[in-house]
Amino acid sequence: MYNGKGVTLIELLCIIAILGVLSAIAIPEIVSTIDKWVLDSTAKEIVEDIRWTQHLATTKGIYHHFEVNLKENLYRIRSIALRDPTIKRVEFNPNISEITCTFKSEGDFKRLTFSPTGIPSQTGSITLTSKKGNELTITVAVGTGRVEIKS
Repeated sequence: MYNGKGVTLIELLCIIAILGVLSAIAIPEIVSTIDKWVLDSTAKEIVEDIRWTQHLATTKGIYHHFEVNLKENLYRIRSIALRDPTIKRVEFNPNISEITCTFKSEGDFKRLTFSPTGIPSQTGSITLTSKKGNELTITVAVGTGRVEIKS
């Protein structure tokens, strides 16, 4: 005798179909959100590291460089003293598909230098583009070294 507590094959297939439709709707939104989050968090990390470079220059009383290597998709922070090791080295997230930088070139690096007074050597920007085509630009003001993110 059947007591009605089981699930039929048709009911199970209907539930799987409903979950498939919901997944098809939700997954592109999740991927887009992750793409924007990676872009935003990368830009914020760069801004903080540029500010940190400025802070190092003022507190240590020696010029410090923030350098972007477009060929190797990384940036680094170091002092002007060649004998000093690199202070920080960061590789860009693979979800960042394109990086452009307007700082002046020094070999393979685009360099922003801060003096011991905290003044940057130049104005410039770094533009990050994600695989989904989202874009953020980080700008550095010449007189103050103020750094901001613009979409």
